[in-house]
Amino acid sequence: MDAIFDPTRYDDVRKPLLQAHGLPADCYHDARFFQRELETVFARSWLMVGRADRIPATGDFFTHDQAGLSLIVLRDREGGIRAFVNACRHRGARLLDVPEGQACGNERAIVCPYHAWSYNLEGELRGCAGMEATQDFDRADFLLVSARVGVSDGFIWVCLDHGAPPLLEWLGELPDRLAMYQLGDMVATRIVTHDVACNWKVWVENFMEGYHIPTVHRATISSHKAVNHPEEPSGNGQYTAIFEQHDGTLALLDGDTGFAPIESLHGESVRGSRFMLVYPGTMLALTIDTMWSFQCLPMGPEQTRIVHTSMFPRSRVAQPDFEEVAQRYYKRQDRVVAEDNAISVQQQRGLRAGPVHPGRFAAKERIVHALDNWILDRVLAPAQTATIHPLKRSA
Repeated sequence: MDAIFDPTRYDDVRKPLLQAHGLPADCYHDARFFQRELETVFARSWLMVGRADRIPATGDFFTHDQAGLSLIVLRDREGGIRAFVNACRHRGARLLDVPEGQACGNERAIVCPYHAWSYNLEGELRGCAGMEATQDFDRADFLLVSARVGVSDGFIWVCLDHGAPPLLEWLGELPDRLAMYQLGDMVATRIVTHDVACNWKVWVENFMEGYHIPTVHRATISSHKAVNHPEEPSGNGQYTAIFEQHDGTLALLDGDTGFAPIESLHGESVRGSRFMLVYPGTMLALTIDTMWSFQCLPMGPEQTRIVHTSMFPRSRVAQPDFEEVAQRYYKRQDRVVAEDNAISVQQQRGLRAGPVHPGRFAAKERIVHALDNWILDRVLAPAQTATIHPLKRSA
C-alpha cells in the first residue's frame, strides 16, 4: 500500500476535535492524494455549478471546468436543464466555451468546430456528414456523455456518478432548514472568479472557520461581534454549518447602510447569519439581507478556482437604487475575499516549506476537522469507480 493512503497515518486526525491533529502537509500538494480526491470525492459527489437564472431561455448555456473536467450546462427545448461532457463523441474536440463569470451563450444546436458533428439540445447526434461509408455506424450510439442534474432553490447541481444518491438525499433537510430565506426567489446579480495558488482544501477550511478573523480580517470585518453555534444535519445530509448570532448584517463594512432585512425570516434567523458547507466544496453565506456563494473548483493539487456569486431578493433588485446600494455589499465581499485569497496562498507556500508537522485544532476549527475526516472517509475507502456513461438511446 502507498504510505500516503495508510489509514494508520491519520489516526491523530480521527480523534475528537480537541484531541486531534490536522492533515499532514502533503495532503495539500501531493499529486497522488489529489488524484484520489478527484476519483472518490468530486467524481462521486453532487457539485453546485451555478444558478438556474443564468440560463433562462431555450438554448442558453455556460461551461463549467474543474480539474480537467468540462461540462456544458444548458436549457433544453422542454425548458429542462441538462449537463453534458464538453467533448465531441467523434475525436474529442471541445465543443463550447462560456466560462463562469461571463454572460451565458445561446445555441440552437451544438456543433463541433472540428468536423461539424452536430447535436441537439438533448445531446442526440443529428449531423455527421462524411460518415456514410463507415460500417455499422449508428448515430444513436454516439450521444453526448451526460451528468445527472438537479435543481434546488434555484441552484443547479450536477453529479457525474449515476450510482450516487439523489440530490435531495444528498442535501438532506437543508432545503427545509433554509426555506425561510426563500432562496428560489434570489437573483444572482454578479459572478466573480478568482484563480488562487492553493489546494482547494486550504480555501474551504479557511472560509469555514472564524479563528482567523481577528488577524486576517482585522482591517475589514474583525469588529463584528458574533457568537458561534454549530448546526449539524439531523439526518444524512452531506453538509455542516455555523450559525453566528449577532446584531445587524455581516454583509457590510462598518458605516455602510444596505437593504432592509428579508421579511420572511423569523426566530433566531432575524439576529444572525448562516455559513454552510455542502461537501465537498460548495459554500453558502446567508445573512439577514442578502446571500452569496462560493464554488471551490480544484484545478490542480495547488491551484483552485473560486467562483463567487452575489444574490439578493428579487424585490430588492427591482428597487431603483439597487445598483447604488449593491456596490456597498460588493465592496465588502471583494475586500474580504482578497484577504482570504492572500492568506490561502501564504498557507500553501508554508505547507511546501519543508517537513511541516500537523498542528492541533482550536475550538473554532470544528468544520476544518469535520471536512478533513469526511475526505478521509472517501479517500481511504476501498477503490470504487464512478458510473459515468453516455445518454441512453431515445425510445
